[in-house]
Amino acid sequence: MYTANEPLELALLYHLNSPVPKSSVKRVPATELRYMPEAPFLELPKAPHDNLLSKLLERRSSVRSFDKSIMPMITLAQLLDAGCGLNGLRQTDGYTYEARNSPSAGGLYPIEIFVSTQAVEGLADGLYHYEPRGHGLHRVNDAVPTDFVESLLQQDYIVNANALFLFTSVFMRSMCKYGARGYRFALLETGHQAENICLMAVQLGLDSLCIGGFYDMSLNAMLGIDGKRHAALYCVAVGTAKK
Repeated sequence: MYTANEPLELALLYHLNSPVPKSSVKRVPATELRYMPEAPFLELPKAPHDNLLSKLLERRSSVRSFDKSIMPMITLAQLLDAGCGLNGLRQTDGYTYEARNSPSAGGLYPIEIFVSTQAVEGLADGLYHYEPRGHGLHRVNDAVPTDFVESLLQQDYIVNANALFLFTSVFMRSMCKYGARGYRFALLETGHQAENICLMAVQLGLDSLCIGGFYDMSLNAMLGIDGKRHAALYCVAVGTAKK
């Protein structure tokens, strides 16, 4: 059990003490938690689906079996750019902020993306860190998606994925301004970036699987991060679904 030595560590205390549960409890049906079931119900107009975003949302689904195929490097570049790529600079109150393809509280961007690749054309298999400034990759080590199966609770659905995106957070980037609330912002921003990648995958004719279950210490060690001030939060595997 970890303890907090300062108020700012409260969120980190929760993070370190929320491991994968060893057992589950009885499932709670969604109907059991309906909000104001006795209130009058107003039916809304049918939402139009004759637009690109609606069609992408309809086609997005989680797959649990990827085919062995080759991914062009430009596809990997598009996926990473969709997640947190830069699209310009913004001036607000005399301060210059980075404009990226996903929102961030205060423009602080605590989220980092690592990507484990295999069969990406023109790129050696292995683990990389994405750098939005300059839009490039730093090689970390030789770990391919298969090497992460044990850390991901033996979820071997990812073995043939071309790219396993691993989202991490440098918590103090947000918490230095927002305190413990900054931890909550980091979780939200991870979801923004993951969804961007999933939708870009659909646009490119690919499939994805989001994974939130993993052994924290093991996954952080594979990424070479401390797991406290900088820790893994989420994963998305992308490739071609096995037909």
